[in-house]
Amino acid sequence: MSGHLAKSCYRIPNLTSGTYYLGIEAILSPRGAAAAKEGIAVPSGHSGPTVSLTVSPSSVVPGATVTITGRVSTPLSPRPAHTNVCFDGCVDGLHYDGTSVHWISSTTFQTSFVTPSGPWLERYPVRLLLPKAGSYPVAIQCLEVHQACGLGHAEGSTTLTFAHSVKAAMPRLTLAASKVLPGEMTPVKGTIPLTNIIGDNHPFVFEFDVIDQPPTKAIAKGAYQLPQTKPGTDTVLLGPVKFRVTTPLTYQSISLKGATNIQPSADPSIVTERGTNGVALTCSGSSGDQANAMRLLSNGHITVINTTDVATLLEQKEVPPSYLADNEPCSDLAALHTSTGKTLIAASYAIAIPNQAPDFAYLPVISTNDGATWAKVPSPSGVTDASFAGLHASASGIHAYFAVPHHTVIAETTNNGSSWTQGSLRCPRLGPCIRFSPIADLANCAMNGAQEPVLVSKNEGRSFTQSSWPSSVNACGPNELFSVHGTEYLIDPQSSYPLRRSTDGGVNWRVVSDIPTPPGVNPPGTSSLGQTSWGQATLVLPGSGDLLSIGSGIGSSLLVPHSRQWCRIPTTIIPKNVGAATTGEHSLYFVTYASSTTFTSIPLTSLHCAS
Repeated sequence: MSGHLAKSCYRIPNLTSGTYYLGIEAILSPRGAAAAKEGIAVPSGHSGPTVSLTVSPSSVVPGATVTITGRVSTPLSPRPAHTNVCFDGCVDGLHYDGTSVHWISSTTFQTSFVTPSGPWLERYPVRLLLPKAGSYPVAIQCLEVHQACGLGHAEGSTTLTFAHSVKAAMPRLTLAASKVLPGEMTPVKGTIPLTNIIGDNHPFVFEFDVIDQPPTKAIAKGAYQLPQTKPGTDTVLLGPVKFRVTTPLTYQSISLKGATNIQPSADPSIVTERGTNGVALTCSGSSGDQANAMRLLSNGHITVINTTDVATLLEQKEVPPSYLADNEPCSDLAALHTSTGKTLIAASYAIAIPNQAPDFAYLPVISTNDGATWAKVPSPSGVTDASFAGLHASASGIHAYFAVPHHTVIAETTNNGSSWTQGSLRCPRLGPCIRFSPIADLANCAMNGAQEPVLVSKNEGRSFTQSSWPSSVNACGPNELFSVHGTEYLIDPQSSYPLRRSTDGGVNWRVVSDIPTPPGVNPPGTSSLGQTSWGQATLVLPGSGDLLSIGSGIGSSLLVPHSRQWCRIPTTIIPKNVGAATTGEHSLYFVTYASSTTFTSIPLTSLHCAS
């Protein structure tokens, strides 16, 4: 309980070149009279039962664990499982919130805490204290939880003695290097004052903060006040250290011209047909299409791929048709133009699985004749249908992925669907052997997203390992891997590092800095520094290397190589209401949503800025 940082690291935000200050952010919430001034109904006395306390041992060295024994006059029901411990005062002292309570009789309980062996902050006024020999009050609050019970006075108190003083380090952080790069993980050492401890047996989680001006308003040694974010609340920066960010790799210093080998992340809404030019498919049906239909776009002509017999197929495979969601479009989609002139199409559909968690799964189906008939993709031996996790088309065939504990099983057809064999993960056709995992974690996209690992092979695809950083991308939005003359790039618009580059096959990645923020993306708040996540679909255009940002409802924009500003694309070229998009070798394919759904394509050469 010294406030010493051991094995702490901090990843540098996507900052521009300049001087910054890194510290630990702490929020000193109001207590006592200060809380009452903010309209909080703080109890005038204690809010719970009167408690008599003793502490054992009663004299310790700083940093020792002590046990508090408390007694109440009458049994409590229910018996509290936690309480708050106050060291050197409940209003202005150090809080230990939520320490565990053990009842040894109906009216006697015990709790324990570790005394501070390093500096701590006290309130009213804010000041820094060091562990010195002498007596300190030890108290408890919130044995019974009531409104604002942790903001007022003690429910019971006793005295603890520090037998001698400890020479504690003064608050100050240090970085392993004074000059750092955006995205670099740098070790942080030093000591910060304790402000509030959460419970017992919990590791500390510090919140780092970066400011771009030297802190000047010192309120205690090593503690500086930051602008208030809430009345009555002091936000402080502890132990700030100066450092400098350099950005040798900027968007203006590179060129993405010649981008090739573009790999989208999992579950694209639109796929281009491997082996052809100008053909794409989408699961997004139109209101006039039959249930569960998909659409194929070729040379501007839409063909509806009828999948009405998929439900019959599933019923034949002992999946009750009532489990198939009504009018639910396909999920995964893969297509390959075969030597027979037909299109090999694979897709998956959601089915419900009652009395299981999760209560749904996806079953993959395939058509070898442009959708005239469908068959279920066979699961590998010993693998259940519910383990299906994704589809992918390569130059050699269609691959179906099944997630089993600790690894992935792959079924693939390389003979136009005539038979299926067990396959393995493969390197991309061109460029370094870096790829997205075919399987993303199941998650709630509205809450935490779904993580899709980034995989790297150092032995030409015989084995893959997960990249150390970035280890994964958010599969709830589009991401892309692509190559430019042997150098690999990652577009990850849902992170604060939207473009990264690797020159060693994905072992190490560096952030491409100074990328302008696309139109429609909110800039960082006044209290935040660095690049924010774009949250917009961002694609690289093959050949030209232009970046295309598609903001649903706000229009699309282009960022040409070396540029410092995005330019708007006329809505006569790309409408505002684009819901999904992908690139082919020479075309951009997209789906728009309005009164009806439209699937269309335009030549990449037609994309230009508004005059």
